[in-house]
Amino acid sequence: MEKEIICIVCARGCRSLVCEDEEGIKVKGKLCKNGQAYVKSEYRDPRRVLSTTIAIEGGSCKRLAVRSRGPVPKGKLLDCVRYLKTKKATPPLAIGEVVVKNILGTGEDIIACSPLETNIS
Repeated sequence: MEKEIICIVCARGCRSLVCEDEEGIKVKGKLCKNGQAYVKSEYRDPRRVLSTTIAIEGGSCKRLAVRSRGPVPKGKLLDCVRYLKTKKATPPLAIGEVVVKNILGTGEDIIACSPLETNIS
């Protein structure tokens, strides 16, 4: 079974057809070297960067924007969001500081996208 994958490495958006047989992954389409690597990775192990918000310790109705440091497996995105609903960010935090380490065993940390001062009101 072939699967169409559109490469997003550059702005060209090259289309490819990908399938796997006993010899490995086969890619049909005109792709550069980087595009070939992206399409093979996307076929076997699709990943996405997670961006969301997290509650702030202390009952403030404000939320902190967070994201994963790198891409997490696409199949674990919803589980990660559900897990983050149970967590709270504790001030102070700097941009890029880890809020949750190695979320759900993905190997990726959740980091703050903006600073979080101690005196939140």
